[in-house]
Amino acid sequence: MPIPAPHLQDLGTGYLRGRPHKQPLLQPLLDRLAVGANVTDRREFDGHVTTSGVVINDADDVLLIHHLASGRCIQPGAHCEPSDRTLAAAVRREIAEETGITALEPLCGGEPVQIDVHSIEARPDRGEPTHHHIDVRYVFRTRGTPTVTLQLEEVDGAEWCGPSQLGNPVLRARVMDVLGRPREDRPAEEDEYGTLVVITNRAGEVLMHLRDDKEGIWAPGTWAPLGGGAEPADADPHATGVRELGGEVGLTGIELTPMFRVDSDGYPVHVMHGRWDGDPATLVLSEGTDLAFLASADFDRLPMNASVKQDTRRVLDLTTPKPAPHR
Repeated sequence: MPIPAPHLQDLGTGYLRGRPHKQPLLQPLLDRLAVGANVTDRREFDGHVTTSGVVINDADDVLLIHHLASGRCIQPGAHCEPSDRTLAAAVRREIAEETGITALEPLCGGEPVQIDVHSIEARPDRGEPTHHHIDVRYVFRTRGTPTVTLQLEEVDGAEWCGPSQLGNPVLRARVMDVLGRPREDRPAEEDEYGTLVVITNRAGEVLMHLRDDKEGIWAPGTWAPLGGGAEPADADPHATGVRELGGEVGLTGIELTPMFRVDSDGYPVHVMHGRWDGDPATLVLSEGTDLAFLASADFDRLPMNASVKQDTRRVLDLTTPKPAPHR
């Protein structure tokens, strides 16, 4: 049996009570439910309901999976199954199947955080014309950072990311609101965390700037990768890293991968990695006195903070391909 129509009608009307401006978007769905259409059947090409869930760990990172069918990094979720009795049960099932995570605490009172209607391209090989998905999206908390077990038939990768990396802007804003971010009332001098952004080129060199040798500057007169402290409007460490790259040297569009977090005298520093093969001479340095790609072999002869040197070398070790072990 499909998910009962009254459940879907109640869910849709409840969602609209707080968002009446979404009435034109959802009215076609409510009209089809009223005439008995099975809107959870994936062969219903006038548009059918799907569901997905944003899974948040204790570090306030969200789980994104690389979905084979779409080729995108998105939150877990998919079509409903005949065994599903509610959408909340359907999304829990999908998260468990795709990621192996079952310990989920619903946020937002268990109500959807977003209902999104988007177009799906035709798949002639499957006999599927262009149609719409009405994706009902939930938010869950999972404790710790649980092991992810991928459903390899549909998913070939997963990563815990900052919530600013959620692709849909409305979903991103609503998840940020659930997490209380950004904290616009936080004093600007209160850095909740810092970022260290290790940018490497194909030669394995690291883009570094020579920090100003001035009173009040942390580690003055030393070479260091780019990065800096959080600002009140930053949503998460990823957003901080992106802002620092743009603000310090004008680098944009760099894909950043979180590597690890370290504590410096109780101050958390999020270390990230990105790749860029350009010429530092083309960049405009706004902080520091020099900018260059430096090889790891040069670190010991240059003035560098010991912890920064250690963290940078750790990133290089993690990102440098290793030869296969000799059997």
